[in-house]
Amino acid sequence: MPSITSAKTIVKTGLCSVLLRVFDRWDRYEGRMRLKICAHILQTLQHLCNIKAGRRALCTKKHVQTLHRFCSQCPDEPEFDGLLARVCSVITLCLKHQALPVAVTSPASFNLNPILKGTNASWPCHEDEEDAANSDSKTVNSDLDDDGPDTDLDGMEEFPDTDFDEPEIKNETNEDSNIDKGFTKSGDSLQSSLWINPSERDIEDLKKYFIYFKEFGSYNKQIKLVKSRSNSRGSILEDFLTSQASGNRNMSSTLSLSLTGVLGNTDYDNVMGSTQSPFMQGYHKIHESISTTSCSSLKIHKDVSKYSSFATVYSMMTSRVRSVIPFVKVAYPDMMGGQSYSQPEPLNKMERTACRTKLLSCVDRAINPESYMNEVIYDLDQLCSSANPSDTTSQKSLNTESTFLTNNDEHEITKVNSFSSRLGFESRFESGNLRKAIQIGPREYELILMPDVNSTKRHQWFYFEVRNMTQGRPYIFNIVNCEKSDSQFNFGMKPVMYSVKEAVMGRPGWVRAGSDICYYRNSYHYANQKSHNKCYLTVTFNIEFPHSNDVCYLAYHYPFTYSMMMTRIWQWSLQMPPGSYFRAEPLCYSLNNNEVPLLTISADDSPSNPIVDRDIVFLTARVHPGESNASWVMDGSLACLLGDTAVASALRAKYVFKIVPMLNVEGVLNGCHRCGLTNEDLNRRWCKPSPILHPSIYHTKGLIEYLVRVWKKPPLVYCDYHGHSRKKNVFFYGCAAAESWCSNDRLVPDEPVKYLMLPALMHRISPAFALGSCSFRVERERESTARVTVWRHLGVTRSYTMEASFCGFDRGPFKGFHLNTQHLQNVGSDFCEALNGLSDSANNVDIQLTKDLNGNIVEIKLNDSGENSEVAVDSEPGSGSDSVLKTDSDEEFD
Repeated sequence: MPSITSAKTIVKTGLCSVLLRVFDRWDRYEGRMRLKICAHILQTLQHLCNIKAGRRALCTKKHVQTLHRFCSQCPDEPEFDGLLARVCSVITLCLKHQALPVAVTSPASFNLNPILKGTNASWPCHEDEEDAANSDSKTVNSDLDDDGPDTDLDGMEEFPDTDFDEPEIKNETNEDSNIDKGFTKSGDSLQSSLWINPSERDIEDLKKYFIYFKEFGSYNKQIKLVKSRSNSRGSILEDFLTSQASGNRNMSSTLSLSLTGVLGNTDYDNVMGSTQSPFMQGYHKIHESISTTSCSSLKIHKDVSKYSSFATVYSMMTSRVRSVIPFVKVAYPDMMGGQSYSQPEPLNKMERTACRTKLLSCVDRAINPESYMNEVIYDLDQLCSSANPSDTTSQKSLNTESTFLTNNDEHEITKVNSFSSRLGFESRFESGNLRKAIQIGPREYELILMPDVNSTKRHQWFYFEVRNMTQGRPYIFNIVNCEKSDSQFNFGMKPVMYSVKEAVMGRPGWVRAGSDICYYRNSYHYANQKSHNKCYLTVTFNIEFPHSNDVCYLAYHYPFTYSMMMTRIWQWSLQMPPGSYFRAEPLCYSLNNNEVPLLTISADDSPSNPIVDRDIVFLTARVHPGESNASWVMDGSLACLLGDTAVASALRAKYVFKIVPMLNVEGVLNGCHRCGLTNEDLNRRWCKPSPILHPSIYHTKGLIEYLVRVWKKPPLVYCDYHGHSRKKNVFFYGCAAAESWCSNDRLVPDEPVKYLMLPALMHRISPAFALGSCSFRVERERESTARVTVWRHLGVTRSYTMEASFCGFDRGPFKGFHLNTQHLQNVGSDFCEALNGLSDSANNVDIQLTKDLNGNIVEIKLNDSGENSEVAVDSEPGSGSDSVLKTDSDEEFD
């Protein structure tokens, strides 16, 4: 790669004009030489665009005409597709950049000051724009999906959570110090006063989590159980409970902050009454009127009739949540259950000619913007300002119970509407995030997505409503502020669509929709960026709606909202199988006072199968709100665990399941892609979570730490459910000491069978699972993720991330087809079935590994009941075949 000095030299010596004269005569060369000359010249021009002087030299009418002439004369042959994409990229980079036609500040802002008032905490620091602008030269290993070596480019360093391989930090002798430095990046850091080192969390603070393990019996019984497990004269739990029994009130100040986080807005003075100890008062406040086997103490379920329909309960849940931007309706697909069609849907086959046409159209719009319509159809900023012109508080969005949200789509589609030349849009519903719609042609629209709350970045997830369409006419949608350098939209993925008319006609469900789908760089630049050499990207697709005057919903993936989860929990609490134990309770409250549920599932205690003897399995999901597929997998797991099958009964008899089904409820509610209300990736907060800013992470980690340090009984398995936007299939990321970045880890012999057995069982059970895509590397950049933190700091050997593709399958019986909600739910139930076989699998499956010279696993050989199978582990990300539209020069990292 030429240096900046070399680029400046080329500009000063006037070689730009020489290069373009040679390029203008491209048709005089023949064969491979023509392609090589053009490719090298274009690569040089792309590097020149990285400096201001280079862009100024190229941004002349003559030079732009030369490049545009190549576009119009480029042969319609596959080998020229890459050249065409590069030429278009150079044109968009050297033209005068357009700012997105929206305000820099988002209408979705949440004031953290009232929450932080009176504490030592401060607002999270935002990224330095100059650092962000220069970040392209870095290669940082991201974890949009806890991705392991196969990264998801979820926003390079200009978005604080990076996705390329970061240069390894030197001076590894001081591990703790270096880890802290490695994860205290701009945009990710908090003041050190907020943080508690994982090894230093006060043991007294951990004791409060006793209230979430009521299934283990009465207090006296728990004293005896812990005493029998303790090797010392007593135990910290025994000391604690003894102090409670004697009325010791000295713990009031210690537990004050933590219990306030658990109890939300409960009157703390009342909780800390005089008749009982503070801990017991808080315990009884949360758990009053709870049955022993099946219950929900979630406040959102209060006064919900058990005879209510799913749609009614869903509307009640949506009406009771608190959002940053007020909702105006309930989304019809979610109210009806949100399932997809069950029929297999093939992956999209990219049409080269259509993509070339759209790419050239994008360049033409950048060169000749005056020749296009520019009519704003939907503007969320204006709607928010007109709805609340004087209200600037963080609570302006409270959906009170007196405001009951409904859906009138079925009534709307019966109206006889006169012909309209424009579509109608709406996204002010749960998980919706369309910010602006601009009509640029008779049936073409540019769409701008909302950033995450309190952010200007992170755009990928979309969910919005469309109406006033005409049947049989193709409409073009261009989402113009995407940030990833590439996307599965270039490798077969289609967006999803839900038609209300189809549902009314008896065919409800999300379907994969769209044609002429492609993904490329446009001429809109990032806001507030000092260096304007980075532009947004466009995902474009055509939609032919099945009916006129319909109401349709379009989304990145099958939505699964917070209200959907709460409605499902309500359903399960009413239909428990005999002999099962189910409890739903609030683990804590989010920053906007929404409940974060904790579920406990097992079988009833019995003398022949004491509940205290069962292993504990801990499951979490949806730390990244845009990964709705993770919730569908979790839904499948919960449906399996709470079912009446033999497998479900066996699982409940073997294990106690502790499940946090939605870690980032605020992000899900408000249509965020990556973060919540603090503009931070919560999956980068597990090492040092703040009880104030990251309550769900803080208390979830506290539960696991309680099991490890107080009960001395670590979970048998921890699994965090995620979605993956760069690879296909379903797979695991695990932790192997032999594949760790830390040399001290590699010195300790591990037992691969422990962490490989569960993936091996999934390989045997689940047709959607790809063992070859699994990775067990422990990378430095992931030390603060759930998977690695639980493995390293809490000692859980079987600590995994389970990834489900947004796209589909490129192997196995479903090869060439999209994932749907049934596949995702089946993966969740398959995972439970694998857990069922975990304790009995050691004698059934023999695992043999082949490693490379660096100790990395390259092949896994399974000897299963006499049948041998070998699985090669992927060494490169699985994006399928190359896209015809390479969007950046960094694709070797994809």
